Amino acid sequence: MFSITSTYSTHARCMEESSSMDASPRGRRSVSPTVWSNLTHYAYRNRSFDLDFEEKPVEACHSLYFLLDFFHQYYIPSIILLGLVGNLLSCVVFLNTHLRIRSSSYYLAALATADFGFLITLLLVWLNNTIGWKVFNKDGWCETLVYVSAVCSSLSVWLIVAFTVERFIAVQYPLHRPHICTIARAKTIVLVLVILALASHSYSFVTAGVVTSRDGEEYCDLKVEYLETMKIISIIDSIASLIAPLVLIIVMNTMIMRNLLRFSRRFKQTSTTSTDCPSRDRSDINLNQIPTNSSW
Repeated sequence: MFSITSTYSTHARCMEESSSMDASPRGRRSVSPTVWSNLTHYAYRNRSFDLDFEEKPVEACHSLYFLLDFFHQYYIPSIILLGLVGNLLSCVVFLNTHLRIRSSSYYLAALATADFGFLITLLLVWLNNTIGWKVFNKDGWCETLVYVSAVCSSLSVWLIVAFTVERFIAVQYPLHRPHICTIARAKTIVLVLVILALASHSYSFVTAGVVTSRDGEEYCDLKVEYLETMKIISIIDSIASLIAPLVLIIVMNTMIMRNLLRFSRRFKQTSTTSTDCPSRDRSDINLNQIPTNSSW
């Protein structure tokens, strides 16, 4: 969430500095003293080295700003609205159709709900930066939106891991799947993941807040006094929300593919043997070739 606001403020500074460097004595817009002092410093530095650095940075800044502004104005809200509709429909389908009798549907419904919540926070940040609806930069709203976005993003990752574990059990131990992968157990796992996500990101109410800039503008950001603490928390969060889930998903998907390929080869061998044998012996061979081992 902080990266979104900082990126947008970078775009704004880019536009402000570019327009300021193009300003003539007539001056289409007023420029703050801070910007003029920065421009004076850059101009002095360029003259001291006799390098022509004034045109290319301005052109690059203009092109970069307009490209990022296009994505911010049109691409981001389109993806958000599409994601909101898709996740809402997914949640309705998984919980209100015949799919609700499957335990995996509850993981997918919870995943759609978590993604829906994250997109809502992203939409509020976009409205804050684009339309000027400053709800994100108000006390209470700032901490809450940062907290909700962190909880939803972490919960989304671990719900994918839980769904992958269930799929791994279904492929690796198909005879035990009906007893292990039950609806009640799926609901319990989802509830435990939600509680852990809510508890593990409660620090956001302390570390995030409304900060006042030098020009007096208030915006939601990380509190300076917790900067060193957040460095440690960021490392832990990266391991818990990125590295560990990624390793688990890769390992389990690799084992799933290995078992599916092994079953495919065995099925082809069984089919070839059945074709080459007399018809009166096919049924006996097919029954004998059915794998009884739960791990194939």
